[in-house]
Amino acid sequence: MNAMDEKIDRLQTAIAISMKRLGHDMLEESEIGLTRPQYFILRILDKEGKCMGSELAQMLQVKPSAITVMIERLHKQGYVERLRHEQDRRVVFIALTDKGRMTLHTTDQKRKEILSCYLSQLDESELDALVRTHEKLADIVLAKK
Repeated sequence: MNAMDEKIDRLQTAIAISMKRLGHDMLEESEIGLTRPQYFILRILDKEGKCMGSELAQMLQVKPSAITVMIERLHKQGYVERLRHEQDRRVVFIALTDKGRMTLHTTDQKRKEILSCYLSQLDESELDALVRTHEKLADIVLAKK
């Protein structure tokens, strides 16, 4: 195994362990029963405002049928609402409700507390390097599209 292969193996293992644990801790602590995709739908809607289901599917890289199921669950919980386009009633937008926005912000605060607990164990230079490296990797991945 060459040096790059070894580093890739180490990185994959570290990412898998940390993301599995962090994801579990963050969703479990939120106590609201959101799945990761549902959480990210709420985040997207908070940032973008209203979106069509097809736009959400594209952003999350899932099939439109999967988005439809997720949106229906979020709608039943009162986190999102459906808004019809004024000129074309066939077009339906999805938007956050006040309850959805409040739930998202509460969940975000709890997620930050959990991350802070883990990240506080790094010194300032390690934390800066971690953030810079992840931002750079994200830029590389996004540019590869």
